[in-house]
Amino acid sequence: MLHSKNRPRWNALPPQVRDQIEQLAGGRVLAAENCEGGFSAGFASRLTLAGGRRLFAKAMDGAAWPLQAGWCRDEARVSAGLPAGIPAPGLRGWSDDGRWVALVFECIEGREPARPWRPDELGRAAAAVSAMSLALTPSPVPVPASQPRIGGWAELAGDRAALGRLAGVSVPAARHLAELLAFERAGLAAAHGTSLVHFDVLPHNILCAGHQVWFVDWPHARLGAPFIDLLMLLGSAGSDGIDLDDLLAAQPVAAGPDRGTIDAVLAALAGFYLAGALAETAAAFRPIAAAKLELGRGTLSWLQRRLGWRA
Repeated sequence: MLHSKNRPRWNALPPQVRDQIEQLAGGRVLAAENCEGGFSAGFASRLTLAGGRRLFAKAMDGAAWPLQAGWCRDEARVSAGLPAGIPAPGLRGWSDDGRWVALVFECIEGREPARPWRPDELGRAAAAVSAMSLALTPSPVPVPASQPRIGGWAELAGDRAALGRLAGVSVPAARHLAELLAFERAGLAAAHGTSLVHFDVLPHNILCAGHQVWFVDWPHARLGAPFIDLLMLLGSAGSDGIDLDDLLAAQPVAAGPDRGTIDAVLAALAGFYLAGALAETAAAFRPIAAAKLELGRGTLSWLQRRLGWRA
């Protein structure tokens, strides 16, 4: 099953993969602490090396998970090109033997943010992602302009079974589907831009280390509008009772787009989550569908308040 608790442990990796990780790390691994966050099926551990150094490593079996191995390759290329000062762990090295892809990063000794979001942590994360997005405009890394992780209402509207489940998730969404489709079309157009957008700035990809906020896991990075990551972040707190519009207005990266543009992109983000959550899903991917359902409900709840739709 695609769930972090079933990730392979260090001793379960093939010997040649362990050897490659140790070569990238520059030392012998004495201990490996498996990371429980996120949803990847691959190896992901904080490593303690001889001498006491700590690094983070991940590895993916491309024979079992070819799509995910491709994401690891994408992440390596993006991470290698991030400029100094970006709050992302530095890539120490990566390898690809045609089957196994392994990456070794600096180890961030932090934790995922509390859920539900605490206002102080969300405020720090919002300020950090706003500053990061401005620093990544224009993108310092060549990445595709395609945006597969936004938009989904059109797909959902064409899926009779998913559409039948929508009212059980959100009566306002079912009632206002035509408006959401129109918002989404505008949002998809507004989402294009020249910034490097993480496109997965969600709690399981955020680490809090004191007052420092770090953003990890960059395989889905694409070109886009600079305010997208901020909207993704704030949408994840849409059901947490925090004044998100005040937080949004405080961030310089949100100064450009007008209210209608923000609403349109929020609708497109909610569509991505809910189309994935309500589609027929294999058992292995149900933890991801459940996470998308929570994110979709939160983002839609924020949008609903902004639009004044009744519950």
